[in-house]
Amino acid sequence: VRDSEPVVRQACTEILDAVMDAGRCDFVNDVAAHLPMIMIGDALGVRPEHRADLLRWSDDMLKGLATEATPEQLEAAGNAFVEYTLYATDVIADRRAAPRDDLMSILVDAEVEGDRLTDEEIIQESLLILIGGDETTRHVISGGVHQLLVHRDQWDRLGAEPDLRPTAVEEMLRWVTPIKNMVRTATRDVVLGDQQIREGDELMLLYPSANRDDAVFTNPFAFDSTRTPNEHVAFGFGTHFCLGNSLARLELRVMFEQLLTRLPDLELVSGDEPAYRPANFVSGYESMKVRFTPVAPLAPPRPALA
Repeated sequence: VRDSEPVVRQACTEILDAVMDAGRCDFVNDVAAHLPMIMIGDALGVRPEHRADLLRWSDDMLKGLATEATPEQLEAAGNAFVEYTLYATDVIADRRAAPRDDLMSILVDAEVEGDRLTDEEIIQESLLILIGGDETTRHVISGGVHQLLVHRDQWDRLGAEPDLRPTAVEEMLRWVTPIKNMVRTATRDVVLGDQQIREGDELMLLYPSANRDDAVFTNPFAFDSTRTPNEHVAFGFGTHFCLGNSLARLELRVMFEQLLTRLPDLELVSGDEPAYRPANFVSGYESMKVRFTPVAPLAPPRPALA
């Protein structure tokens, strides 16, 4: 992950360059959505010209999980899964014939005591990596920006005091908690609080609730970019601790460093409320209009996902 920092920095530069001279943009769709897709796409071995398709498939499948998904969104989610399956099937065949230095090749070649993943399992696992690496980080970027712009004093302080930014990233993770729940099965009888849990019981872990626990966090319903300690569980814990936590933290740190430096007067567009998509699994802002003083790009502009 440390070795990938120059790539993250270049991606952030290109993403912001694409909007700098316009003076306004949809922060979610023009900025936040692109960085994690570039990084997770590269890790999976996705060719740059296919990133836009992966972003669309990821979006459509997650919209199908929204709590009030329309029939059209459900149909789009199904179509997206079919299209991704066809795409991934071709990629799997290619990696079997000519392995590369990417996660798809690792999944294709992985073997434990003679047991290998089937094509269906590779498709499902790569989809989990895609959505887990894309949708979650984008929501923390957009949700973090929203909170900092609502609490303008915190935005200004982070602009003036760079050393506080890693602490702010942890508060963004706590506050947004993009993964809303996971279900686990109890392996033994146990009493949790005053509740008897039996071996075999299914339990739903509600991460946003844990990250608002007043037994752990002082004033938990306040966004505080200087909060420390901050023992959040946005990445889960134990055996299932998020595989991509270090990459997510790097992406967040570099993106906010460039936002605070290059767009110091960034602000929400008054009267145009951000659109939030509630969902049962992963949720966050779908759209958030922002404006800023136009600035010339640092490099010749090119689409971030082209």
